[in-house]
Amino acid sequence: MKLSILDYVPIFEGRTATQALNHTVELAKMAEQLGYQRYWVAEHHQVFSVASSAPEMVMMSLLEQTTSLKIGSGGVMLPHYSAYKVAEIFKIMEARHPNRVNLGTGHSPSYKNVNQALNEYKTETVDYPTQINDLVHYFNDDIEQNHRHHSLTATPKIETKPAMFILGTSKASATLAAKQGLPFVIANMGQNQEQLQTVISHYRTCFKQYHPTQHSYVIMTSFVITADEASQRNALADAFHLWLLRIGYLNQPKAYPSITHASQRTYTSRELEKIAQNQGRVIIGSPNEVISKLKLMIDDFNADEIMVQPHVYGEDNRKVLLKLLAAANS
Repeated sequence: MKLSILDYVPIFEGRTATQALNHTVELAKMAEQLGYQRYWVAEHHQVFSVASSAPEMVMMSLLEQTTSLKIGSGGVMLPHYSAYKVAEIFKIMEARHPNRVNLGTGHSPSYKNVNQALNEYKTETVDYPTQINDLVHYFNDDIEQNHRHHSLTATPKIETKPAMFILGTSKASATLAAKQGLPFVIANMGQNQEQLQTVISHYRTCFKQYHPTQHSYVIMTSFVITADEASQRNALADAFHLWLLRIGYLNQPKAYPSITHASQRTYTSRELEKIAQNQGRVIIGSPNEVISKLKLMIDDFNADEIMVQPHVYGEDNRKVLLKLLAAANS
C-alpha cells in the first residue's frame, strides 16, 4: 500500500513555532528514509496551534533537506491568491528540485476575517475552475491564443513542471479534477461513507469520459493514531480530541494540548457528546490494526494511495507513529 503524509505542523504545548518547523523538517527526513511516497503541508490561517499558514515556505525547507521525497501542499487555498503568483512560486521550487514538487489546491474560504484580509483590495473574483485552468496554462507554457492570458509567461521557464492535484469532497471538485486529467485527493473524516464512494465513482467515470487513454488516481486522507501500548494510544487520542474540540471555538488553544493537560481536563456533557461525534474522524489502533483499516479503506473506496495525518502530541510520538506504520505496511 502506498503511504504518504499530510502535516499540519503542530505547535505543541510548551514549544515555539520555530521548534515546530524544525521538527517537521526532521519528520520529513525520517519519512523519506522509511519509504513514504509524499510529504504534504496543509494551509491553515488563524489557527494558533499550527505553523502551516504558508505551506509553500515550509515546502522549500523540506525540499532542501530531502533528496527524493515528493513534497507538496495539501493544499494551497487558490481563491485567496493570484494563479500567476502561485505558478511562479511553484515553478521556482520545481526549478530547484525537478520532479519533486506537488501542488495540491483547495478552495476553502477560511474564517470571514481571514478571507477579507487575504482578498483585500481585490476588485473582482475569479472562479476556482478558471484558476485551475490558468495554472495548467502557466505550467505548460501554453501559448494558445484563446486563453485569457495567452501573452503571459510564468517564469522561470523550466523543462519540468509541478504535479497538480485537486482536493475536495464534492462532485464539483471531482468533476474539475476529472476534466483536467488530475489526481483527486479526498478526506475521509467521519462523513457519510456512501457519499464518499459516490464522489469517487463519479470522478473515475468522468475521468474515463474525458481522458479514455489515461489513468485516474485517488488519494484518500485521514487522521491516524497509533503507538505500541494501548494506554499510550488512548492518551494520544485524548489530547487529539481536546485539540479537535477546541479549535472551532473563539478561545481556541494557543498550542496543541499536552497529554498531561488532556488528562486533567474535565468536560461538559455537550463536549463529551461532541467528542463522541468526532470519533469517526480518526483511525486509532495498534499498528497492524491501523494498517488493516487503511487497506480496507483502499478496497472500500477504490483509492490508489493513503495519506495519513500524524497529528498527535509530541515529537517522539510522531516519529514512533511513522516508524510503526511503515513497519506494519512492509
